[in-house]
Amino acid sequence: MIINIRRALAIQLGVLFLMSLAGCGAMDQAAESPETVTRRFYELVSASKEEGGTTPASEAYKLTNGQAANMNLSQFLEIIKNYPPGFKVKVGSAEIKGAHALVAISFKMPSSFGGEYEVKQELALNLDSATRSWKIDFTGDTHGMQKDDAIAASKGEAPPKKE
Repeated sequence: MIINIRRALAIQLGVLFLMSLAGCGAMDQAAESPETVTRRFYELVSASKEEGGTTPASEAYKLTNGQAANMNLSQFLEIIKNYPPGFKVKVGSAEIKGAHALVAISFKMPSSFGGEYEVKQELALNLDSATRSWKIDFTGDTHGMQKDDAIAASKGEAPPKKE
């Protein structure tokens, strides 16, 4: 009887230990992948263009780093207002490096020569440490050279010499 109680207790402790290990690993991960966030962002932008109103656009804005980049909702709405109707984006795979991700996207644009051409780009996302969710770097501040690095580089450049 005592052996069965000890065995049951050992099994329960083992299960609790395994559950705690699984939980710790999940804390480092975002609930949604960068690809899913990107797909949802462009679906909301398209819906705002088709349906009108600001509700889908407001939801799309929440998926960006707008506040961190000093971009308010009104500025965001002005930018996406210029997107063509029926704007669709194909979302590719993400390359994740720590708290930063680049998601491959492509979309078609009308050509001035008639027809369409395909544009391929990478969209930068950053992992928000407070919410543990991916945020789209809508302003491009963290894609490529960091803002502070760019300012430092521009200060280090000497003006051309006059002869």
